[in-house]
Amino acid sequence: MSSKSFVKLLRKIIKEEVQGAVREVLNEQRPNHNHIIEHGMNLSHVTENPMPNAPIAKKQFTKNSMLNDLLNETAAAPPSQEAMDWSASNFKSEMSNTFNMPNSGTPNVVPTTGINGEAVNMSNESVASTVNAMTKDYSALMKAIDKKKMNR
Repeated sequence: MSSKSFVKLLRKIIKEEVQGAVREVLNEQRPNHNHIIEHGMNLSHVTENPMPNAPIAKKQFTKNSMLNDLLNETAAAPPSQEAMDWSASNFKSEMSNTFNMPNSGTPNVVPTTGINGEAVNMSNESVASTVNAMTKDYSALMKAIDKKKMNR
């Protein structure tokens, strides 16, 4: 058998084996649609009764009963994602005092352990520069950005 025919035969066998393995993996990953539909149908009770165990005491905001009911529903509702995004996007550098940020007089806290509990090697230059960037006081930069926004 020549080397060219051997290579062609080897490629054909490898191609067939890879196709078979890919089909097998794809069949393993195919979702069970009946299970997913059943799970979704079981979740319908959550939409019908979102907080069954949490009785909410109604407050008297106003004498108008309809308005009072609306205010009670609004007060009990969790904040929307849109409201949380708005508050994060409108953060000003002056607000950092509220959050005990570096310019509030509290010392910077340098992490001593990593995510998995291992010790942080501060002698490594790249680790030290990353920690420095994360704990740096950016309040002057934020004030300059706020000032530039005001001048627009």
